[in-house]
This record gives sequence, C-alpha cells and structure tokens, in this order.
Amino acid sequence: ADYICLKNKDWLGEEYAPAYHKLFVYELSKTYDKIFYSDADAIITKSCPNVFKYDTFSAILDGRNSASAASVRKRKNEIHSLPDTHNYFQSGMILFDKKFIELTKDRWREELDFWKDVKNGQHDQSVLNVLVSKYYGDYNILSPDWGAWWKRGKYIIHYTGHIQKKEWSEDKFNKFESKL
Repeated sequence: ADYICLKNKDWLGEEYAPAYHKLFVYELSKTYDKIFYSDADAIITKSCPNVFKYDTFSAILDGRNSASAASVRKRKNEIHSLPDTHNYFQSGMILFDKKFIELTKDRWREELDFWKDVKNGQHDQSVLNVLVSKYYGDYNILSPDWGAWWKRGKYIIHYTGHIQKKEWSEDKFNKFESKL
C-alpha cells in the first residue's frame, strides 16, 4: 500500500471544491486495483485491520443505525432521486474497487458537473452516492469503527462531528490507543 496526499487543485481546477478531488481515484485506478480513501482529519489506529481484505466498494452509513438517522438518509435519497433501498453513506472513508471504477468511469464527470452546484447537495458525497446507487448497486457497509463522523471509531478516528468539539492531544490519543 502507498500513501498519497493530494495537495493542490491541479487535477480538477479551481472551480471545484477540494472535496471533489477525491475523484482523483480515477487516475489512481490506472495503477492500483483497490484504493482506500481517508479524509485528512482521520487517524488510523494500530488496531486497524487490513481494509483491502474487502473485495467490493465499502463505506460507512451516513449516521447511526437509528430511526432518526434512517429518516435523514431517506431524505438524502429523495434529494438525490435515489431509491429508498439505497443505503446513503458518508464519504470520509471509502474503499474503491475496480468494479466501481469500470462501471462509473464514463459517468462520474456528468454527475460531478450536475451535483456540484445543487443547493441541497453534499459535495463529493452526493456524487459518490449517486454513482454507487445508479451504476454500482449494493456495497459493503463498514462498521462505524472504520471512522464514522458520528462516533469515535476503533480502527480509524475521524476528527469531525462530535469529536471535533473535543480537544485532542497526542497524549490523549496515545492513552486512547493503548486501551485498544
């Protein structure tokens, strides 16, 4: 596995928000069979298993597995004209596979250009959910331990949402990780 950090907007240009640059996976797929994307505000813990053991597109549900979160996901599906059966996911941690790349490589740009300016859109999350729902189908749902924005993960800590409100230091992280 290699670590690749996208640092500039050379690939898509200035008209696109930085979040859309994770679509660089289409370029990376020329070299790699699987690509695990992690937001820059995430830390992988020492207890993290090998995410590459999964053979399909994998992501974490956007919100808890509760009735209220399901209602929010349903509304997001409606906004994006997706079927109720689609499990709307967050875009902070995603495992991309070759099948996803192959099935969406000719569609991602038109979906990007459509969703980038939609008032109720969610940037890259909109584009990726639409691509998966329309062209890919069912995907592997990762547990929140893989870096949910709404819960501290065991394998990946995503410093956003509720965790963002807490102050974390290297000492606090080391104490947390030593308990894993």
